[in-house]
Amino acid sequence: MPHLDLPAGGVIPIAQSLLPAGALGLLVVAVVAAVSRAWIGATVLVAGAVLSVLPVLNPLGASDCTGSTPLTVLSFNAKFAGADPRQLADLIRDAGADVVILVETDEHLIDQILEGQGLAVTLPYRTKEVSTNAYKGSVILSAHQLSAEVDIPGSVFEQVSAVATLPDGSAVRVAAVHPPPPVGQPEDWYKAVTAIDEWIQATSDPRIVVAGDFNSSFSHPVFRRLAEGLATAARAAGPIPWPTWPQEKPVPAFTAIDHVLARGAVPTSWDSAYIEGSDHRAVIANWALCDFARAVSG
Repeated sequence: MPHLDLPAGGVIPIAQSLLPAGALGLLVVAVVAAVSRAWIGATVLVAGAVLSVLPVLNPLGASDCTGSTPLTVLSFNAKFAGADPRQLADLIRDAGADVVILVETDEHLIDQILEGQGLAVTLPYRTKEVSTNAYKGSVILSAHQLSAEVDIPGSVFEQVSAVATLPDGSAVRVAAVHPPPPVGQPEDWYKAVTAIDEWIQATSDPRIVVAGDFNSSFSHPVFRRLAEGLATAARAAGPIPWPTWPQEKPVPAFTAIDHVLARGAVPTSWDSAYIEGSDHRAVIANWALCDFARAVSG
């Protein structure tokens, strides 16, 4: 299942999202089989669980650079701009976020955070005005000056990137991404994730952070291709892909689809937090940016 690279009307991608829960279910049945002394069946079930879950785990590859410049990124899907602005602002302050990436937002929520909650001084820079449709809007808020803003193609939602110039004079390109979900539009989902991958490959910036609601996890081959050559901040929390969706549902969160990925950076910590009004958990990622880059191309 984790190696099937087919939209298949959305059936396969949706089933792949359930792989961690499915593997756990196999292990439970394996224990029952072992108690019943059905050793062959138990062995087959354990092997199936291990083989299905291995590709889903956070990659824990060694860092290929020395990082010293700190950068804290908070990424959050505000669910049609319905998230609680006070809780979100408090989380931004507590995290000490240098960059905040919001998807499914609108100007009203952005204004509530910056002006209503007093973060305009902390985050004085931002990308362009977002769409009037809250489900489409994506924005980057930053403590550092932004430049070289460009749109990222391929999605029905807005996706934007910009270069942040840091206090030490170096720079990093930051991107807010949001492909559509595979439910109901699997072909659009697959094309959008692939388009983000192609954009990353075509971007020459040595340091880049890509964050948002990817609507995909490491259980999807198309996402694993996108993440190849990038570090995931979640690896700082270990191999287990702690779920970020869905919140506020009868079932507990079961899949990790909200990510902060980077090139030219080393993850130092990862955490997530619940904010009322959204079915996604906010993700807080701390990075040490690699020392080899002192400039970023426009």
